[in-house]
Amino acid sequence: MKADIYEYEGTGIECVYKNKEWLVCIKNWKPDNDIDGIHRLEVHLETDEQFIPVHGRSILLVADRKDGKFSIELIPMDIGKVYNVPKNTWFYTIVERDSKLAYVQHADTSNDNSEYCPLSASELADVKARAREIWSL
Repeated sequence: MKADIYEYEGTGIECVYKNKEWLVCIKNWKPDNDIDGIHRLEVHLETDEQFIPVHGRSILLVADRKDGKFSIELIPMDIGKVYNVPKNTWFYTIVERDSKLAYVQHADTSNDNSEYCPLSASELADVKARAREIWSL
């Protein structure tokens, strides 16, 4: 028997496995996932996405958007748990430099069925302050 083994140690995201139905990626720290670099949220319009923290500290942001404003929840992520972000839910992750996440999503997820929206200055200030508070505990 043989098993395929995948890894990624670089910066950012690397899709390590893909078939016709789903893909698996490894997400390491990158500047726009840093607490000081975060600037936007994203949403997948047709598919869910699952995150699995592997190492380090990470925070999942999930949000509703009404009248052009976000109501954002910050969820500290525990190593080894699976966090599902349902389709049509705005989200992003904040990670520390030594963090590693795995994520799974439908293979057809793309920019064509996703959207991105910058956070306002007040939303950014609020998210950064709450994230720092979570990590100072």
